[in-house]
Amino acid sequence: MEEVIDMKRLKLVIPILISLLAAGNASASRYSIAGTVVDGLTGARLAGAAVMIEGTALGLSSGEGGDFLFAAVDEGVYTVSASFLGYKVQKKTVVVSSDIAGMTFAMEQTILPGEKVYVTATRARERYSPAAVSNISSEELADRYTVQDIPMLLGELPSTSFYSESGNGIGYNYLTLRGFDQRRISVMINGVPQNDPEDHDVYWVDFPDLAANLQDIQLQRGAGSSFYGPPAIGGTVNLVTSVFSALPEVRIGMGYGSFDTQKYTLKLNSGLIANTYSLYGRFSRLLSDGYRNDSWVDYNSYFFGAARYTEHTTANIHVYGGPIRDHLAYYGIPKSHLNDTRRGMDSAQHALLHSGRRFFRL
Repeated sequence: MEEVIDMKRLKLVIPILISLLAAGNASASRYSIAGTVVDGLTGARLAGAAVMIEGTALGLSSGEGGDFLFAAVDEGVYTVSASFLGYKVQKKTVVVSSDIAGMTFAMEQTILPGEKVYVTATRARERYSPAAVSNISSEELADRYTVQDIPMLLGELPSTSFYSESGNGIGYNYLTLRGFDQRRISVMINGVPQNDPEDHDVYWVDFPDLAANLQDIQLQRGAGSSFYGPPAIGGTVNLVTSVFSALPEVRIGMGYGSFDTQKYTLKLNSGLIANTYSLYGRFSRLLSDGYRNDSWVDYNSYFFGAARYTEHTTANIHVYGGPIRDHLAYYGIPKSHLNDTRRGMDSAQHALLHSGRRFFRL
């Protein structure tokens, strides 16, 4: 009877022993992974970094000293990742067959990507900015511009008028906005003020054929903010150039019009070079006899631009100008006659009569 009882007890004990042995073997195949998360540049320890073992539910945050510890990891091959705000995510592959200590994540700083923000202090937006605004887009410029200077282009907008000494909008031109002459109108090209620092005037004759290089023109009527400076009482004129193209381009143009007006242009665009650089050049010559007598012009214009594009910045440089020759559309008098009004008038009349032109005395 005793032998039977012992056999029954033995049958109950054997499964328990097997389970204990299996559990002992399972616990014996688990290992630890320990390491540190630091700044790769300064070596400073990063507390609160997220450390995870991919493909498992194991994850934790590094302690105050940047240390982390996984106490029970099954044997196998794993990918451990570390991430921290403002740093690139780092990953390491480990083979777990024993305890691993001294794993170090040297984090590399990075710029967090986000939506682009453009801040343009010199441009107004319709229905947002408290100013009367008119815009001439690049499409309108392409349709309307031929050889005329900026004042003549703006003369069609509300509250604006212009005067041309030559009579055909080429040469010396003057803009008036809401009754204010151009000494009280702030003019900027790509945000750079163009008003003379002494008399606040703008000499449009110095920018021949500039409109051919413009992306758009914005005219603000009325007094502007203090940003525009003293000339901005009558309003502001913003000229923005945009000449670069992603594709290479070569253009040659010629034109002829009234009053023996001629225009010759050569335009070169490099397109995008090495996905980083772009070059642009435009050269033109403008000739005209003018509507008024003796108001001929001989203008040469050049515009050169270079751009460099990177992941986070864009840098542009523009060089432009216009060597010019023109003729005064009016007659002057000698300095010796300035103090004698009658003598000065007679001298001017005599000069006009001998030149075969009529003289009107006011």
